[in-house]
Amino acid sequence: MTATAEDVLAAFARTPGDVGAARRTARRFADLDPGERSALLWSEDPGGRLVAVVLLVQAARTHPDPDLTDEYLAALRAERLDDPALVDLAAEELVGVPLLGGSTGPLFALAKSDVALVRRTAVVATLAFVKQGDAEVPLAVAGRLVRERGEVVQSALGWVLRETGKRASQASLVAFLEQQGRFLGRAALETATEHLPAAERDRLRA
Repeated sequence: MTATAEDVLAAFARTPGDVGAARRTARRFADLDPGERSALLWSEDPGGRLVAVVLLVQAARTHPDPDLTDEYLAALRAERLDDPALVDLAAEELVGVPLLGGSTGPLFALAKSDVALVRRTAVVATLAFVKQGDAEVPLAVAGRLVRERGEVVQSALGWVLRETGKRASQASLVAFLEQQGRFLGRAALETATEHLPAAERDRLRA
């Protein structure tokens, strides 16, 4: 019998309801029909939306397809996804990875969105570049959003900047913070500088 969105919801309801459970449920229903996956993504059930996002990431790892990215972004732009965790789970693989080696214009378009979680997606997606040793793209996107005061974007800036300094270029991070660090919120600045040498960290936080 072909599984339905209702079957997924029933299975997930019997779990602890966390991300680990969502991943286990997604693996169990890896062959779910795309229409049923879409029903989950657009459902009123937060657990259903969580499993749907994990299913999209799972599908992208197996068979990369621009339609998976479009499906995810459509739900984000329509504000059907209302939890930053759903961005942090998927933005790198669904949005960032497909852009490696190509135009980064879509990231800057996302950074202009009126929807805060879409702007967060622009930031988190740059982790794909960070892991390739590229500091230029994440710092360019961060520069577009560093003056934003909302926590949804600021919290993402903090840890993506930290990872940029740790995995790509500490010198580039320091130069960025010297120029624009004053625009970051206190919590984001503290996170961004966590892995810097103590003297450098204290200077930039001052």
